[in-house]
Amino acid sequence: MPRIVVALCSLTLAGALAGCGGATKVSTPPVDPRADFQSSLDAYQACVKSSLNNVDACEDKRVQMETSERAYRTR
Repeated sequence: MPRIVVALCSLTLAGALAGCGGATKVSTPPVDPRADFQSSLDAYQACVKSSLNNVDACEDKRVQMETSERAYRTR
């Protein structure tokens, strides 16, 4: 058990010294809602075409497509 405590303390100290504190900013690339919608639409249509007998297999892709469509339409 003492080894784990020492390892955690050294990781915390190393993180603090390296500047990896909680105030680190992460920049995300700008989102293009139209491109996101188009790619999710393409993925959904491809899924439906490939599994015509089991459209329920594409449920997650349909939800993603509808979510990205709402984001595109409300922009």
